[in-house]
Amino acid sequence: MGTYAANLAGVFRGRAGIAPVYTDAGRFYQATYLTKKMGELLTDVMDVLAGGTGSHVLQLRTPFGGGKTHSLVALLHLVRDRATAVAACPELKDIADPGDVQIAVLSGEELDPLSPMSATGVETHTLWGELAAQLGRYELVEQHDLTGSAPGGDVLRQVIGDGPTLILLDEVLIYVEKAMALQRAESTAGRQAMLFVQALTEAISAQPRAAMVYSLQASVGEAVGAEGLLSDLDKLVARVDAKREPVSGDEVLRVVQRRLFAELGDEEIHREVARSYSDVLRRQLLATAETGDARREAEAAADSLENRVLAAYPLHPDLLDLMYHRWGSLPSYQRTRGALQFLAAVVHALWQSGAKSPLIGPGDVDFTDEASRGAFFSQVGERERYTSVLSSDVTSEGAGCTTVDRTLGADSPTIAQLRVGTRVATAIMLYSFGAREGEDRGILESDLVRSVLVPGLTRNIVISALHDLREEELYLHYTGRRYRFEPTPNLTKLVRDEASKLNSNEVLTEVRSELDKQLQGNKGVALWPETPGGIPDERPLFTVAYLHPDWSEDRDSPEKFIEQAGKGSPRRYRNGLALVLPDKAQFDLARHAIRLRLAAKSLLDQHKKYNFSAEQIEELQDKAANARRDGSAAIGAAYGTVAIPTRSRSGDAPYVLEPSDLRTMLAAGRALHERVVEALSQRVFSSVTTAKLVALAGLGPDRKAVICADLVDWFYSYYEFTKLWDKKVIASAIANAVKTSELGYAVGLVREGEEITPRDARQIRFGERLTADEIDLSDDAAIFWHDYARECLQTTVEPAPNAPDSDEPAALQPTPPSPTPSPQGGTSSGGAPSAPTPSDSVRVADIEAVLDKSGLFNLRRALSWLSDQPGRVHIEINIHAEGEYDRVSFRNGLVEPLEEATENLDVNTQ
Repeated sequence: MGTYAANLAGVFRGRAGIAPVYTDAGRFYQATYLTKKMGELLTDVMDVLAGGTGSHVLQLRTPFGGGKTHSLVALLHLVRDRATAVAACPELKDIADPGDVQIAVLSGEELDPLSPMSATGVETHTLWGELAAQLGRYELVEQHDLTGSAPGGDVLRQVIGDGPTLILLDEVLIYVEKAMALQRAESTAGRQAMLFVQALTEAISAQPRAAMVYSLQASVGEAVGAEGLLSDLDKLVARVDAKREPVSGDEVLRVVQRRLFAELGDEEIHREVARSYSDVLRRQLLATAETGDARREAEAAADSLENRVLAAYPLHPDLLDLMYHRWGSLPSYQRTRGALQFLAAVVHALWQSGAKSPLIGPGDVDFTDEASRGAFFSQVGERERYTSVLSSDVTSEGAGCTTVDRTLGADSPTIAQLRVGTRVATAIMLYSFGAREGEDRGILESDLVRSVLVPGLTRNIVISALHDLREEELYLHYTGRRYRFEPTPNLTKLVRDEASKLNSNEVLTEVRSELDKQLQGNKGVALWPETPGGIPDERPLFTVAYLHPDWSEDRDSPEKFIEQAGKGSPRRYRNGLALVLPDKAQFDLARHAIRLRLAAKSLLDQHKKYNFSAEQIEELQDKAANARRDGSAAIGAAYGTVAIPTRSRSGDAPYVLEPSDLRTMLAAGRALHERVVEALSQRVFSSVTTAKLVALAGLGPDRKAVICADLVDWFYSYYEFTKLWDKKVIASAIANAVKTSELGYAVGLVREGEEITPRDARQIRFGERLTADEIDLSDDAAIFWHDYARECLQTTVEPAPNAPDSDEPAALQPTPPSPTPSPQGGTSSGGAPSAPTPSDSVRVADIEAVLDKSGLFNLRRALSWLSDQPGRVHIEINIHAEGEYDRVSFRNGLVEPLEEATENLDVNTQ
């Protein structure tokens, strides 16, 4: 880094250890970009030395890149070795040649008021003694030098002489400030030095071929503690044109290029890079431009960037701008050598790491490089306050920006290579120091996006990175619409600290509460059973058991939950159970989000303690809302597999667990249980055909009846049976089978051994329209083989002759098949009665009846008989019902059947 630390006195004396780029006039001018203002400085000084007109005393302030000292070295070489300088920089050939010039250099960095100087062979003690010794006229000021009393103008004019004389003063304020502490009679050494400099300027101005150029710190901020001295030295020249700034505007770009890079490569590549960056910016700006003026401004901004990239290549102009305009306001910032030292460290680190970015911009600085990090803090200061910030949020492996890198780059190798999170965080760190005049520290979102855009990166991705960084970084603040890092933790840090106070059980309780809300309203759900006994058994309802987030297959196998019930007893309803297995990674995300939500809520409750601003309260509310949303989404995806036992086809085991992957299913807008139900839809059904029901029941000559309760047990116990969501599916299938005369059904049974008969054969329902709600699935109801049901009904229609009178009902016995009743009620074969006579027929019937609920069963029988008869029927019904009816069940069971029967329907409910 000493390459950029020019030492005027060292160059003047040819001191060992000074880089050749400074000591050799040719190499110096080859590495120097001759700015317009620097050229004017050289021209004006040479003109005065040659006897021309102009300012004899010039002041240098605020240069960047060439630097104050660099400009003084340029004057030194041009006077000492004009031929070499002109050969290296042909632009110098038209500058006046004053011939032989005597030169004196006074450097505040070299001279010490407490230490005598003897580089000239003469021991000197003061600025005037050193000046006279360098010019070979020490005897004129010897007494002044020994007593520390500044000489007057007449003496100094003699010291200067009549020939061309150039006096260069560098960092004179440093010397004066040190000398202020030394007492000299009634004065101080510092005061005497100021009197000397003032007298010297007057003497120089009076000599026709003498010139003096002196440098000052760029600002009051750089002269902390010596503002008065700076002001006094500043006033040594009154004319505006005597104060020179060798580098201005975009000349900075050229200066830095020349100093850092020996050559810049193919200019066609420069133009290609400039166009690509310009095109990226143009696309982003035009995408948001809504007016013609906005589109024209977008085009102009893109064109301007192209030209500035060409001028600054391979440095991004925004990097140089932030250093010049923002860091320039910092007291610690050296606008000359320090800037070059920082950029040199950055370039070297990127070269060593093989970075492939087309330009070096604010987001490309490698803060993991120790030299780059050290040079950065040397320029912006505050190393102690910000070292931990930089480590925590940018350079460490656990930094928030690396998390953002992984998130954004997960699906795109190109985005992964750009490391967008680190890129954006690095740029924000650079913009966190200094500010343009009239602005606050930090950077606006729009300016940040423009500074980090590169080919292959879009504004949307940068905005997404910013959003994620606000959630991940601990010291990133967003204040006044500006992003910046601060040494105090942001709300994210406070939320995380508060979150760490919550124990796992508190968080898990909230996770369960959230899952409860998502599963609310779904029947047959068992949530987080600790043991198999936590899952209900012998409940004719398909059960979906969501296992605990901490469930482990090694500790509790899925088979254990399938095969066992409470207290180690075997499970009966094995065919009515599915297990939903947790995804531990998603549950970890859910826990994290809910922990943050609880922490944000806790901080909001303590807002008076922390004295939060309205903006911070709003941010905490946003964090709580975002965490709630993230937690809900994570819980919705917290189960990855549903496993269901199915009959083993190999016969080696009674069943196998068949898994279904929930993660492959489209989840948009659908709740967790909806996806589980869909995954089970090919294994669990909400209907069963009558043929399947009859086949599974095994009805026939050898099994004429099956108790309904047993049938329900079979469906939920045996893997050979269809899996059903609830027992109402069985009731519906029975109702349909009765309607189609595939089964008979009766309530009220008589059991004699293994024989099951209806208590009253007339109660058998066969060939009638029934609803599922009318089917009783208890152990006092049964379904009957269709032939048996028909026989029973025929027996009740045609009682056997000479039947004994008895008060006790005789048990019905199967009888041989009887002739099928004819539509008129007679028989279809021999012995049939003759056609009915008028006295045997009812031609018209008007019936009025008032029934309560107990008469509905017989009403159904009457209507069922009427529906089987020929002729025209007109029925008017007036139903008044009072009770607490489920609205859905009310509509499905009562209103919809009536709607299917007639369009003339009027229903009023309360």
